[in-house]
Amino acid sequence: MSFDSPWRWTDGQLEGFREGLGLPAAEIAIFQMDTKRHASEEAKAERGRLARAFVDGFRPDLLYASDDDAQQHVTRHYLGSRLPLVFSGVNRDPGAFGFDRASNVTGVLEREHVAETLRLLRELVPGWRRLVVLSDHGPYWDAVIRRVQEGVAAVGGVTLTQVVRTQQFEAYCQAVAAAQGQADALLHLGILALVDAAGRPVPYQAVQRWVVENSRLPDASFWMDRVHHGTLASVTVSEIEQGRAAGRLARAILVEGAAPASLPMQPTAKGQPAISLQRARALGITVRSTQLLQSQIVRHYDWEAHR
Repeated sequence: MSFDSPWRWTDGQLEGFREGLGLPAAEIAIFQMDTKRHASEEAKAERGRLARAFVDGFRPDLLYASDDDAQQHVTRHYLGSRLPLVFSGVNRDPGAFGFDRASNVTGVLEREHVAETLRLLRELVPGWRRLVVLSDHGPYWDAVIRRVQEGVAAVGGVTLTQVVRTQQFEAYCQAVAAAQGQADALLHLGILALVDAAGRPVPYQAVQRWVVENSRLPDASFWMDRVHHGTLASVTVSEIEQGRAAGRLARAILVEGAAPASLPMQPTAKGQPAISLQRARALGITVRSTQLLQSQIVRHYDWEAHR
């Protein structure tokens, strides 16, 4: 796994994978690269080396790897080998890792519900037009930003006024503050690799709490965990569905004897509308009964719910 546990995105993918695999007696060994904390390229490379040593020592019948960092630093090193490879949560094009040229890999692409998320935000806040996108410099966000630009073009009346990218938490905060007078809404992408002035990783929960306490703009993202930490709205990419789809691919390989290359790499289609009710109230937004019924409602910020 690229990231650590406990975390909804990591844990949900693994839970879904076990379910989709449907082999309760399977022996599953787990290595967490924890690239939120080991965020530099040098640290990621070292975590990848350790992960590969772990895989080689375990000698699995199949390797399942989640998210882009694990593909870059682990999975691609086994392309062309006899080890079947299954991935999920991949933002970049499979060709970026050489997956399009290998016969022993398949998996599940992570594709954001951009237009649906922007439309949900418009239902909550009618009339907004100017959107600012904020992200760290993680390489996989390049592809996401391109898809956001395409999604914005598909939603009439929305203008993407600025894309701000930084690795510095202070600069991220400055961009949020500057947007208060220049934008009508924010879209948060990469916040996992921001660092403070001393170069230490800033937990994404702290980033989100700062935004909640200092921004009056409605905002959106694409993942359920963000809504739990104060982002107003999202049509989320389901981590459970990502894992289930990967588990079904693994089962087809291990149980049914399918060749990985015969199983198409494709995204999950199911998205779940989600709304932070506490954030809506803080922004003076009334959530209609139809939105309450159709969406997953998060009633409290995670840092308050766990007091």
